[in-house]
Amino acid sequence: MEITHIPAGSRSEEEIEGILAEVLDFDTLINRASGLGTDFDPRADEIRRELLSPTQYLSNQTWIGRLGGAIVAKGIAYLALQDNLDVADVWCSVHPELRGQGLGSELLAEMETNLAAQGRTQLTSYCEIPPSVRDADLRGAHLAADSGAGSLPVNQPDVAFLIRHGFAFKQLERCSVANSATAARLPAVELGAGYTIETWVGPTPEHRLDAVALLHQRMSTDTPGAEEFGEEEAWDAARVRALDAKRTTDREVVSTALALKGEAVAGFTEVAHFDERPEVGWQGSTLVTREHRGHGLGAALKIANHVALGERTGVERIYTWNAVENSWMLLINDRAGFATWAWVGLWKKRLA
Repeated sequence: MEITHIPAGSRSEEEIEGILAEVLDFDTLINRASGLGTDFDPRADEIRRELLSPTQYLSNQTWIGRLGGAIVAKGIAYLALQDNLDVADVWCSVHPELRGQGLGSELLAEMETNLAAQGRTQLTSYCEIPPSVRDADLRGAHLAADSGAGSLPVNQPDVAFLIRHGFAFKQLERCSVANSATAARLPAVELGAGYTIETWVGPTPEHRLDAVALLHQRMSTDTPGAEEFGEEEAWDAARVRALDAKRTTDREVVSTALALKGEAVAGFTEVAHFDERPEVGWQGSTLVTREHRGHGLGAALKIANHVALGERTGVERIYTWNAVENSWMLLINDRAGFATWAWVGLWKKRLA
């Protein structure tokens, strides 16, 4: 197999446009084979950005494997550029008709060699499995997550591949979906004394940049299992502005709900949608800071944001991800009408 390594920004725009349709078709094929549904189909804008446009804070590297000139495998690594400089979040895929022939192993070995040479020796990865696939093997051998909650069938091909290549299964997440109107119809949560919630759609208001920066930084330390997947990230107003600018370029619109007690930051939640697929919402960060938990803010934030989505956007359904040990947030989601769409395994490997 011929493998081409493409760090973001290393090729001309003309070169990338020349392969974009082919890469998009391959990624679409992979998603359709996964059983996750057309909402998860790749977007041309996203692939173009991954191949062309690193930012000050994040870059991507792509590996494309070909046989007879046709794409048969693809790998990608997401690399933070300001913190966690030894970490790479990796994923690779093989044409469904060519699996089991060693192409994935060959591709991953090339990726690991390239990444190790750059000092990226801590790898994270994931696998997404529809409930029907996991439920079909409930009596078979399962591997328990190191978090102590949840398991995945060891004979499922993605799971077996990751085990075989030395990844440790750290955490199981539940991907859920709900009609956005369901949560919006729930009765608003009565906030405790002194708490307020603000909502907006689009870039962060200037006077809330520091608040949102603090919450993004706390996301890297305060969520279940955060310590397993990297060190604390450094966020400031400039980094939030850069994220907002990237989202604008990507035609990504974010609806945000922010909880405050006075002017003290208490929590937030974000839902994104894209111009080309406006009916589909993707839950982004959600956090109630440790010192403000136990006041119903998680539910209040989500309900407020869903109401705002209904009033200001065309989002019809929302996908969200939660660690299975995060029972409180799962209860909030169940109350809001979320149903399981997929099980997501989070994995980690240290390169020698």
